[in-house]
Amino acid sequence: MELNPQDATLAAYERGAQQYAERTAAAPAPEVDALLARVPAGAHVLELGSGPGRDAAALESAGLTVDRTDGAAAFVQAQRAAGHAARVLDVRADDFGGPYDAVFANAVLLHVPRTALAGVLATAHRACRPGGVLVASFKKGEGEAWTQVKLDDPRHFTYWDEAGLTAALTAAGWTPERVAESTLPDSVERWITVIARNAASLPA
Repeated sequence: MELNPQDATLAAYERGAQQYAERTAAAPAPEVDALLARVPAGAHVLELGSGPGRDAAALESAGLTVDRTDGAAAFVQAQRAAGHAARVLDVRADDFGGPYDAVFANAVLLHVPRTALAGVLATAHRACRPGGVLVASFKKGEGEAWTQVKLDDPRHFTYWDEAGLTAALTAAGWTPERVAESTLPDSVERWITVIARNAASLPA
């Protein structure tokens, strides 16, 4: 049976976790600073798609508590072997737990099919306490594509624009704070950073 694009992408990460770690820059993503500017010291953060753990380490170094998760068991096993608590979480099907002060998803929800993103964002919304924040990043563009950059096995991506992401956030119950292009000067691809709040039950 042929795997769907998301399962095929997950299988690529399972086989290539070490290769992906070796080919990923050591510096944390800019979204780390965006999150740190919006949560209090000691905040409890759910990270979706922790991968090699680079961004989680930066958040923890800043005093946050991070619940490290990934859809690929290979990444989770590597993090546990390095002494970190981590769990397997499939964003398409699993409950996220919580409540958390923030949900952080750097370059992971871009693997979710376009029609399923609002549902995944709604699950993240339920996992985040009132006043909590979502920080995530997506590839900017049109349509969908496969790529073998970073891994020998192909991975599938869904591309987004600001209007589409804003609509998905709103449908999921989030209040968008910033949805804007965040492409770095040396990047070969374009990116959008999303920052949104769970405004439910907040005083007017």
